Amino acid sequence: MIVGQTGPKIKIAGAGPSGLTAAIVLAKAGYEVDLFEGRKAVGARFIGDFQVIENMSREEDALEMLKRFGLDTNFFIRPVRQALFFDHRLRSQEVGSRRPFGYFIRRGSERETLDRGLLTQALAAGAKIHYQTRIKPEEADIIATGPATPDGLAKEMTFTTSLPDTVWVLFDMNFSPGGYAYLFVLDGIATFGCAITRDLSRINYYFDRSLQRFQELTFFPIENDRTAYSFMNFSLKASAEASGRYFVGEAGGFQDYLFGLGIRYALTTGYAAAESLLKKTSYDRLWKEALGPAQEISVVNRFLYEWGGNRGLSLFIRQAGRGDLQDYLGGWHRPSWWKRLALPILKWGWQRAGRCAHRLSPHWCRHKPVSSHPELGPIKP
Repeated sequence: MIVGQTGPKIKIAGAGPSGLTAAIVLAKAGYEVDLFEGRKAVGARFIGDFQVIENMSREEDALEMLKRFGLDTNFFIRPVRQALFFDHRLRSQEVGSRRPFGYFIRRGSERETLDRGLLTQALAAGAKIHYQTRIKPEEADIIATGPATPDGLAKEMTFTTSLPDTVWVLFDMNFSPGGYAYLFVLDGIATFGCAITRDLSRINYYFDRSLQRFQELTFFPIENDRTAYSFMNFSLKASAEASGRYFVGEAGGFQDYLFGLGIRYALTTGYAAAESLLKKTSYDRLWKEALGPAQEISVVNRFLYEWGGNRGLSLFIRQAGRGDLQDYLGGWHRPSWWKRLALPILKWGWQRAGRCAHRLSPHWCRHKPVSSHPELGPIKP
């Protein structure tokens, strides 16, 4: 941080949700903020796809969280209270909740996306953005450059369709190992995706198989389609600071390890980094208070998800349909004595030996077989 004549100057590397959130908070407080985005536009690695701000790991509703952060909802955001889950035999289970268990948003460079909405707020607050410009990590105050290596991988396709509004999720380890496949349709716009945490080099194979599986449920035409890849990035660390720089969002490995949902984590860490600078308090203390226990619990949740296999997922689906889905999923995220006992055992068993591509050190990340993977972002036609 440099103190100039007009106030403190902050440089943020990356203009994703975490970097933009930090920029909005700091610029509103009178800081001179410069964002350095390596791509030609915010959200350029996304294709207008629907993503989810999860709303079950915290008591605070996501809309209240946005308000507390000082963020306007000048982007598409829609609550989701109902869904249809399918197991490996295509047995369906309706699930629902009184309060939203998530909020759909869109990602990308076009209008109404989360990325464009946050950019508009940052510019209105006085922040400046420099496209196709990268700065060295040591030149930045906040590092928000996204994932460095995939701990999970998703391939997504957006398209227009005549299907009615749909929220379908398929839990089948044979079609999406370690993950799930999903079809979201809102107002005639669809996102189909396949997310995996194993066998990453075969993502195209699993994507095609999952798409065929969904079309066994109901045939749907696909028009105006676009396709892209995205990563999930997860690690545990004692500190997300390095030489006075703050790592936020997936650059710091902040993500829920159970379902790979990271937007809430990105917004929270961006806000925590800004608050740390404004209040001259510890960034590590702020993010640990907000996210530390949840990230650790998600390691145990990830083990349970994988260990149960398809039989376990079938049981998960049935239990999810017996009551309020938000309450049920919220229970997965609550601390318990046995999860605290299991965590060090899992960390020992899954510990990666040697160097990795995660940016922070020291940290814990999971051992995984070396495999090739595609580049982030849209697939060129």
